[in-house]
Amino acid sequence: MVEKSGDRLKQNLQAVAKIKLHEQIVEQVQLLIEKGRLKHGDQLPPERELASIFKVSRHTVREAIRILEQKEVLRSRPGSGTFIIMDDPASVAEFLAKAIFKEKNTLAEIFQFRELLEPQIAGLAAQNATEKDISVLKDILNGQKRELGNTLVSKELDERFHLALARATGNSVLFQVVELFGHIVIQIRHEYAQSFYRNQLSLEGHRKILDAIKARDTKAANELMAGHLHTIGKLVVSSNVPK
Repeated sequence: MVEKSGDRLKQNLQAVAKIKLHEQIVEQVQLLIEKGRLKHGDQLPPERELASIFKVSRHTVREAIRILEQKEVLRSRPGSGTFIIMDDPASVAEFLAKAIFKEKNTLAEIFQFRELLEPQIAGLAAQNATEKDISVLKDILNGQKRELGNTLVSKELDERFHLALARATGNSVLFQVVELFGHIVIQIRHEYAQSFYRNQLSLEGHRKILDAIKARDTKAANELMAGHLHTIGKLVVSSNVPK
């Protein structure tokens, strides 16, 4: 495993400039993890070899490793070596959200991603939502009804609904992913015209999804979320929102 990880490093990393060297090493290692070229369980080459690859001192390598350990990306095991650790839910969610953020300008792809993820979230919420979860979703839906004409509040309530759904799954990784990329979706929404019609579509879609969750209908919740995101995504991508 050491040899394979070292080969991947040699093929994909390059000597760093002589400014904040350890930070550049941290960024390069994180980038390889984001791209899937380094994975959970991979062992990094020895410190001396890393220093040779990066063309820096061993002290600089140690500093980079220290930072990556603080970020819970690496773990050093005395007598064994230094390993990639991506089994922590927060670490996985953070890297996924960063990858999404880098592609935030590709609007159609963002909604394709949501269409893959969020129907599964709605279906799981139909299985696992507690009465408290359902009550929270109802409160958000009532807020959407009251605030249809308020663009800013409608945006916030829309995002709160999707976040509350993720929490209702009982899956901490899903919740953290939705929470972390929620701000990306909010940024995207600032780039297109919000309208009363758009708010009505959101409200109606959420109402149907909530009905399916209350009925514990996993299939319906999944399908309704997929249809809801597809409809909203077409409007956003085309910027053809009726007034």
